[in-house]
Amino acid sequence: MIQRGDEVLEIFLEETAERLDSIESGLLRLETCGLDCSQETINSIFRDAHSVKAGSNLLKLTNVEDLAHKLENVLEMIRKQKISPSEIIVTACLESVDKLRELIENVERSETISTRLHKHMLEAAVQKTLDGK
Repeated sequence: MIQRGDEVLEIFLEETAERLDSIESGLLRLETCGLDCSQETINSIFRDAHSVKAGSNLLKLTNVEDLAHKLENVLEMIRKQKISPSEIIVTACLESVDKLRELIENVERSETISTRLHKHMLEAAVQKTLDGK
């Protein structure tokens, strides 16, 4: 069971909060420059999402890891230019960042907070983008 005050957990929470802020500002930049963004911008956002996923895996925060993994997959598709960072994609990613923030702010009960809607939003945004809608 995860307990506040655990040094590793506290470091993870602090770093994750910073990474989520970084992902959010990166996504907002991506929304304005789209595929014209530098590869480094896209890679930076991806790396932050990957770090959130990896850290939550180590701490066995399954819900955080699962949503971060879905977010990372979408960012990987943008990175590999399989999808463009359309408004619907960026919005779904930003909503997921907000949900991840909620999960880490309530880490003790993060496993009981549903992320189903956010995972579905990411999947639906990708599908609509791939379908050209």
